[in-house]
Amino acid sequence: MRIRLVVAALVSVLSLLVGAAPAHAGGPGLLSMTFNACGNVCRHGEVDLTASNIAYQVRARGVSVAMLQELCYSQFLGVRDRLARYGYEAIFATGAKGGHCADHDRAHGRAFGIALLAKGTLSGAVAHQLIGTSPVNAEQRMVLGATVRLAGRTVFAVTTHTSPSGPNLAAQMAAISRWLTPLAGTRPVLFGGDLNSQPSDDDLDPFYATFREANGDRSEPLTTFLPAPRKIDYLFANLGRRGAVTSCAAYSDHCMYFGLFR
Repeated sequence: MRIRLVVAALVSVLSLLVGAAPAHAGGPGLLSMTFNACGNVCRHGEVDLTASNIAYQVRARGVSVAMLQELCYSQFLGVRDRLARYGYEAIFATGAKGGHCADHDRAHGRAFGIALLAKGTLSGAVAHQLIGTSPVNAEQRMVLGATVRLAGRTVFAVTTHTSPSGPNLAAQMAAISRWLTPLAGTRPVLFGGDLNSQPSDDDLDPFYATFREANGDRSEPLTTFLPAPRKIDYLFANLGRRGAVTSCAAYSDHCMYFGLFR
């Protein structure tokens, strides 16, 4: 299993991370968020209400780093533009095409993927395609990362949306772990997204061993997925954990998941 680069990076991952400054141990808390917006299936590509709600939640709660999955590119532009005036930068990686992503905005096509937003600067963005080992559930999946410079700290932030099950999921999780685990030994790393894994799954063992998860409880975790209540969304960091909360509504089949780290 390998991770294949599918977009040009400004610099290589290695040189990018070597240049990152460490977080200040006594710096402000880092509030992060991950949210599978279900922008294609649940929102049918609707832009104005979807983008306004996400942007409001990020801004009103003072989120420093937000990770979004299942977002139409048109919805991403709506979120990005609404937050730019408040000092946020944003990047997007296309994973596939959403069948409904052009229903409300035909100007931007059906591009569908994941995004990173930060109240600070994003540099050295890298996007990788996660290669599957089986034709089952073989939808193209991406992982997106960037160096985030916030007030008082710098962190390498990474988000993904892995395959829903089977050998592709196992291979993708293993590949991400092999990439991030060594990096966590040299600099602050924040990793999150829709991992399609439950806390008891073996695929998560390397992440729990290397990082702290915002929820901090593998036996009685918070629910982040509503149709069949369970936790499949995560925020990991090699920082001190302060806690986690969710905000759940019929807006998406996932809850917004917030994690606070030191």
